[in-house]
Amino acid sequence: MNQYFNKIALSILIAFSAVSCSNFLDVVPQDKILESQIFKDEAGMQNVHNGLYMMLASDELYGRQLTMDAVDILGQQYNMPASHTKTKMALYAYAEANPKKVFTEIWQKAFTTILSANKFLESLEEHSGIASPEKANLLRGEAIAIRAMLHFDMLRLYGPIYKVDPSMPSIPYYDAPVTSNNPILSAKDAMSKILADIDAALTLLQKDPILTTGKYKATNDYDANPYYSQNRGMRMNYLAVKCLKARVLLYAGDKTGASTAANEVITFAKSTTFFPWTSFLDATNSANPDKIFSSENFFALSDYTLYKTQEDLFDSKLGDAMIYSPLLNRLNTVFESNDNDYRSLPSWKIPVVGGKTQKTFFKYADVPDSRMVFRLQIPMFKLSEMYLIAAETATVPADGIALLNTLRYNRGLTNLAATAVLATEVTKEYRKEFMGEGQLFFYYKRNNTTAIPNGSAASGNIAMGALQYVVPLPDAEINFQ
Repeated sequence: MNQYFNKIALSILIAFSAVSCSNFLDVVPQDKILESQIFKDEAGMQNVHNGLYMMLASDELYGRQLTMDAVDILGQQYNMPASHTKTKMALYAYAEANPKKVFTEIWQKAFTTILSANKFLESLEEHSGIASPEKANLLRGEAIAIRAMLHFDMLRLYGPIYKVDPSMPSIPYYDAPVTSNNPILSAKDAMSKILADIDAALTLLQKDPILTTGKYKATNDYDANPYYSQNRGMRMNYLAVKCLKARVLLYAGDKTGASTAANEVITFAKSTTFFPWTSFLDATNSANPDKIFSSENFFALSDYTLYKTQEDLFDSKLGDAMIYSPLLNRLNTVFESNDNDYRSLPSWKIPVVGGKTQKTFFKYADVPDSRMVFRLQIPMFKLSEMYLIAAETATVPADGIALLNTLRYNRGLTNLAATAVLATEVTKEYRKEFMGEGQLFFYYKRNNTTAIPNGSAASGNIAMGALQYVVPLPDAEINFQ
């Protein structure tokens, strides 16, 4: 990673630039002057902080590759025949040119963002007093949480199958804005650092306005500067970090800890009116359907290029070699041929233009009313996942089935039979719930699932193991270790 670090000047400036590491200039003393100018008031500080979220929403990260593109291809969510431009990725041919380029860019952008978060934290400390301690804690907690989340997803993508051997090499960890390589850690050691960052972020975010005023409005003393108190659902807020903790602990095999964290979020959601289940009428509204179930999202990224990405990947006018679309019978299997499930019909429809006979993806298509709060949003952490984690980790299977039934009821489905097999039903719900969100592949990898449905064939499975689940580190990272 040296060749990236050596060209990083003031990472803080990414708030105003969307360039890669290789475009940054060498650090010179004038940068400290520029930094002082940026951090002279809260407005400059906030602009820099916003830049971190802009980076998260980039195509290389959650604006595309880590949600609806590369990671969902690895999860066999789409039909990628031999003629498709991404067929090599669907075959886990990581040494081929296209997959290699994509996963190198993901790595570079993730660690550039991590370095930017670290530089922001350092600058925030150097310019203490500009913001009140309460406001500074929010900014600091969010930046640490972003750092933890990115390291975790790099661990999930490039690290070993944790369940098999957490002592194997995984990724480096950066908790300071260094300009030299950190060593590759074992997956277990990287996981320890991720969890330490999560706990640090939770401590800093204990007074998060989201806990008392919800996602979009505030009525307390933070109102003097609404940046800190409004739109908390678009930030790595306290509840989002608690969701991250549940996700991380489950991946690490700590079912007890994961259950505790998930149930804490569920209990909070039940105690307030801030995070209701999205109603059938809202989700299936013929004019402005809320296909991302926005009321349930603890954290969603705002991506101003989302609808362009929707067109680039899923538009019905795209040719068969370009469109990301599943085989109809595979999609019917996922939803058990039940369009009462309102994860199905609003998001998956046979289009009226383009000549397609298969259903295409409309989850991220725009809606006519630009006032809808869910426009341009990509779900990151949501209530349904906490129910799935709580169900999977339930010590009594009947309790797990009851939790799944709550989720199913709020997706338009009937209750499962008491004899249902919990693990099987959890897998079914993961396949339905996270289309276009990049979680299915990681679910399979976490469980070391040895065979998964082949998205590019009408029937049959793909054998899975380390060669499929472990994306190789970029050549540059290996060469500089």
